[in-house]
Amino acid sequence: MQIFIKSLTKLVRSLPFLYRTHAELFHSVSLEQVYATILFSLRDRETVGQYLKNWLDYTNKAQAEFDRHPPPFVEKVLKWKLNV
Repeated sequence: MQIFIKSLTKLVRSLPFLYRTHAELFHSVSLEQVYATILFSLRDRETVGQYLKNWLDYTNKAQAEFDRHPPPFVEKVLKWKLNV
C-alpha cells in the first residue's frame, strides 16, 4: 500500500504538467475529474483495491481461456509462424 501512496503522490505532483501536455489527447476529461478520481481512490482504498483485484482475476481467466481456445484466425497465424 505504501508503494501505491508514493506512486499516487508522484502522479498528483506531475498532473498539471501532464494535463497541459496531453490536454488535446484527453479533451473529454477535465483536471477536476482527474483529481476527483484520485481523491476517491485514496478515500475508498478497499473498494478500489477489490475492484482492481476482481478486474485482474477476470482478465487472467479471460487470457487463459483465450490461450486454451484461440480463434481460428489466431490458430492459423500461429501455425504459419511456427512453420516459417
